[in-house]
Amino acid sequence: MLFVLTDRKSLDKNIRDEFDNFAHLQGVVGYAKKASNLKKYLETGRSIVVSTQQKFKWILDEIEHDPDLKQLRVAFLIDEAHRSQEGKMGVAIRVPFRNPNEPDSDTPDAETDPEEEIAKIIRAHDANQLFVAFTATPSPATLQLFGEPFDTYSEAEAIREGYIVDVATGIISYKTLYNLHCAIIPAADEEKLYPAGVVSKALKNVAFQDEGLIQYKAEVMLRIFEEKIKSLIDGRAKAMIVTSSRLAGLRYFQILKDKLKERDGVDYKVLYAFSDFIHPKTNKSITEIQANDLLPGELIEDRFKGEDYRLMVVASKFLAGFDQPLLAGMFLDKAVVDRNAVQTVSRLNRCHDNKDTVVVVDFTNNAHAILKAFNTYRKGTPFEGSEPDEQQCVNYYDEIIKSEVFSPIDAAKMVRLIAEGNDAQLQFTVNGLRKRFQDRVVKLDDRKKFVYLLARFVKSYHFLTCFFTYPKHIGIFAAFAEYVGPQLIKQGSVSELMKKIRQTSVVKASVQYKGEVAISGKIKLKKGRKGSGGPPPKKVSVQDMIERIGKKFKISDEEALYIKEVTEEKMHDEEIQTTIAAHKEDIYYLENTYAGRVNYSIQDSYEERGRYEELVDPKYIDTGAIFDTMALTVIQHGLQAAA
Repeated sequence: MLFVLTDRKSLDKNIRDEFDNFAHLQGVVGYAKKASNLKKYLETGRSIVVSTQQKFKWILDEIEHDPDLKQLRVAFLIDEAHRSQEGKMGVAIRVPFRNPNEPDSDTPDAETDPEEEIAKIIRAHDANQLFVAFTATPSPATLQLFGEPFDTYSEAEAIREGYIVDVATGIISYKTLYNLHCAIIPAADEEKLYPAGVVSKALKNVAFQDEGLIQYKAEVMLRIFEEKIKSLIDGRAKAMIVTSSRLAGLRYFQILKDKLKERDGVDYKVLYAFSDFIHPKTNKSITEIQANDLLPGELIEDRFKGEDYRLMVVASKFLAGFDQPLLAGMFLDKAVVDRNAVQTVSRLNRCHDNKDTVVVVDFTNNAHAILKAFNTYRKGTPFEGSEPDEQQCVNYYDEIIKSEVFSPIDAAKMVRLIAEGNDAQLQFTVNGLRKRFQDRVVKLDDRKKFVYLLARFVKSYHFLTCFFTYPKHIGIFAAFAEYVGPQLIKQGSVSELMKKIRQTSVVKASVQYKGEVAISGKIKLKKGRKGSGGPPPKKVSVQDMIERIGKKFKISDEEALYIKEVTEEKMHDEEIQTTIAAHKEDIYYLENTYAGRVNYSIQDSYEERGRYEELVDPKYIDTGAIFDTMALTVIQHGLQAAA
């Protein structure tokens, strides 16, 4: 039996449409539009079932208790494997089907940890299961879970062979500038209550939802659409506007509709694709059907196929899996990075007659990072295959217990309360644990570090139980950490923060044209300099790097210490140095693709240290800024050592 699984409804529809093109599969393929369809197809032995992972998860319990279904030989084809295979969802799809000859436990226990049982099934080598994953943007976890790629058809090959359009030849770049004012004046130390990253994102949302700024950007978008996009594909080209939130998207939609009505002779309209939500100011339900005047049962993607609809506003919907060959333009008013950047901009890569040009316009000053992301994934996976580290989860657990904030006894008590469903007792217990946490961890930065440690432990546990069996007490503590961790700092702070955010307004804003960002016209599709004929690796020292940074950016002595500490940490990272040594003849790969991975690793180290301010500071995160300088220094050090 073959299951074709995706994690998005739009991808599910695309796959169903493709199967419909194969006449010989009529009657063989079952489309599970509802979870109840899955049970019917399983019982009747339908050979191929197309579904989403969300619906499949719903029926797992019924399958697990059916001995006949357990004996099926099952294959899974999993599309967009990078998104849903790293946590609970990836584990969940493997539970029901197991070796029917495997004996049950000799001592059944009502309190048996379900995650531990899942791990035992996985460890039995999946005797009757085969997993095949498809992704253009794999993560390191994807490779650990599914193994090295057995076949690669890269984006570069697909472009050369004419199956997709190259969408990353250049990006028109704008920078959004704004000044904010808050009517509430906080006490001197009050801002310390909120993580800098959260505040930065919330304030950015204020600016990017500002009606005056959207009015201005919408006018720029319409001008560019009229001048550069509309005439493409024999005058049939469409464009997508990617906004920072559903609320910002709604404002864009309303403003664009008004502007199009005011223009004489305009022969096209705009749609807004989104998941329904409650408006935060009016408390009214905003639905996609009502906003776009869709007919009963009509899908917005079908409406968009019409020649009269040329613009579509989105926030998160349709940023993956959306297939519309007439899309030739994209306006990014939302920062997209790494794999998300590739997925989003690749909505433009579908081929169509006379489609040889696409236009991407970025309003977030993020063009360099987007092009770097494409360069990273253009030739296939940028990651080396590696085995999962069984000890990682245990190390996190030991570090948490060593802090003496919470104990296994706390975890066992909380898990029992969760099972009983006693909400009042649960909240009373959480309040007590929060008070203890605040008494024992006094500094705000230390509190953030501890909460982040709990989150990393939980994520590590859910992923590694796909491969290893851990003692029962670790599973119990993971359930405890997942429930309690998010409640240790957030309660009370977010509402106060949002009260201030709602009193914040844009007092001055503009959009600054930065020019077109390109990588030598076309992004390079082949590796750069090879062999020993190139110049010798540069001699580097951490102190020289800090002096260069100090001349270019204003940094404090404390910042310099962290820059030195993290750079030296990466210089002694065995995995990084091994990769550099293995690719020492391919300077282009190291200084472009792999430097990006080292950059992300550096940011992880800053996050582990609770240095959240640097993670939102342009002098650190912009292209060519401090993190990039640190990454290149690490690369050059590795090349020097490998010479």
